[in-house]
Amino acid sequence: MSGIVGIVCRDGSSVDPSSLDILLRDIDHRGPDDAGWLSRGPCGIGQQRSITTPEAAHEATPESTDEYLLTADARIDNRSELVGQLDVEADPVVTDADLILAAYDEWGHYCPKHLVGAYAFAIWDSSAQQLYCARDHAGVKPFYYVTTEETFAFASELHPLLDCGFASTDLDEVAIADYLVGSCHDTTQTIYRDIRRLAPAHWAVIDTDSLETGQYWSLDGPTIELGSEEAYLSEFERRFEAAVRTRLRTPSNTGIGSLLSGGLDSSSITCTAARLSDGPFPTFSLGFDDIPAADEGEFIDAVRESFDLDSHVVHGETLSPMGPLDAMLDRVAAPFVANNAYLHWALYRAADDAGTSVLLDGFGGDQTVSHGTSRLSELVLDARPLTFTRELATHASRFDLSLHEALFRYVAIPLAPDPVRHAWRRCFSTSDPLERRSSVVDEAFAQRLDLRTRVATLFSPRQPTARADHRRVAPGGLEAHNCEIADTFAASYGIEPRYPFFDRRLMEFCFRVPSDLKFRDGWRRWILRNALSDRLPDRVRNRTTKGNLGTAFYQTLRNKNGDALRETVDSEPFPPWLDQSAVHAHVEQFLDGDDSNALANVWRPAVLCRWYERRDR
Repeated sequence: MSGIVGIVCRDGSSVDPSSLDILLRDIDHRGPDDAGWLSRGPCGIGQQRSITTPEAAHEATPESTDEYLLTADARIDNRSELVGQLDVEADPVVTDADLILAAYDEWGHYCPKHLVGAYAFAIWDSSAQQLYCARDHAGVKPFYYVTTEETFAFASELHPLLDCGFASTDLDEVAIADYLVGSCHDTTQTIYRDIRRLAPAHWAVIDTDSLETGQYWSLDGPTIELGSEEAYLSEFERRFEAAVRTRLRTPSNTGIGSLLSGGLDSSSITCTAARLSDGPFPTFSLGFDDIPAADEGEFIDAVRESFDLDSHVVHGETLSPMGPLDAMLDRVAAPFVANNAYLHWALYRAADDAGTSVLLDGFGGDQTVSHGTSRLSELVLDARPLTFTRELATHASRFDLSLHEALFRYVAIPLAPDPVRHAWRRCFSTSDPLERRSSVVDEAFAQRLDLRTRVATLFSPRQPTARADHRRVAPGGLEAHNCEIADTFAASYGIEPRYPFFDRRLMEFCFRVPSDLKFRDGWRRWILRNALSDRLPDRVRNRTTKGNLGTAFYQTLRNKNGDALRETVDSEPFPPWLDQSAVHAHVEQFLDGDDSNALANVWRPAVLCRWYERRDR
């Protein structure tokens, strides 16, 4: 949860120290343990440091050698492997900063290929007179930047780049359009025209003449062949436990806990962390006593009964989506897609109150492991009718689906040609791609951006093979966006989120295993359920339902925030990208009880209105 900033004067002039001071001051909440900056010629870098690993206490803020300057928000997980490969000495211990610099010295631009962990860092190379930057494979750590002919500047958050005057407040209308239709596919854009994001799994090199970027990693690779079911289960368990263990690496005086929702992902993490920890392991959960459809208490209790936990419960029915909205918008300086962010905001506050500084999070489990249901259409393509029939019937029975519904969802849709899909839409919904995503976008704006064509290319349907569909849902733009938002919200409370399911080694394994390990015997996520069978309570491992947080979101937004919602969409100035009369109509329909497409037609417009009203304050 450290913060990093930096400036390169591309005209060769020296960095203005006051600019570094402003950049650092805007992220001082990220540096409870130390802060500082260094400059060398045309480059200046700074860091707000939070010590969340044992070795970080031995790092400088920032790091300096004869050849390099380094600022990093980083946790490197394959430390023992790197120590064996690199020429690096302990003084008194090998720090993660030491490993990053040694890796850059050894492998240059492609050093991140060898770094496993979560990181965003920048290295000023004095001999090459260039800045090298890199961001982790999943985009857990944020990295925003501005580049002009005169200057390159970067920071962990948007505010410093805006407040220091490196970026204007001019807006990117394509980014606004993507927000309104719920797309986060572009991993480089922000809502500000001048500010970009370094994409996950990418590096960048900046000098006086150019900015070059490159990708160093992808999920793609050959299918992993281990020879037996037991070998796959054992390997999944080994990698998963390693992912949790490395994220438990904290100083002895640092509180660490886990979010526990009762779902497969958070329960798997909590059960593993509790087994690896001494004493009661802190957990933070949501309770919805008055909203049964959202309540997961039965499954949370099953984990509590099996392990020694120090349980904390936040009562979700007392919260409301618009309650902390102003504070959240002030922190991130942009509208955000995640509608349940208000719940995480409250969980981070509870964790801070309990003295917790590092919080394990199950986010990413669905995407990393995948439900694997496209194996059903894959079986059709492979002409295996008996296996297909058995798997389809078993799955429908387990998950309370009719055979017709299961067949349509998992076979007909993935295998149907595009003309057939278009015919279905004309008959049962709408053939207008924009209308399917939002009914409140201003028509002139949509036509100016040719938004219908853009929407038609952004969202892909369920794919016909398990690997292709896993690629469709694998961690990407939406996950990186949510990690950036969570990182900023958590930093407001001095919390560092960590995500075991985004461990690169686990992601690679899950993506590359045979499809019958992702979906088998009618079970989604078969490999996780069976590899962790010795620790997951049966009530959790065999569950086929999921608490509906959407029910709580809609109920509390309607019952607690109705007046605020109306006031917000009546605000002046009103965002010109929205059809105000359509927004008003959908708000009234929602308040009368209609939840259909309310995220697109009510919530996201309301967030945009609120941000647009406050953005110049």
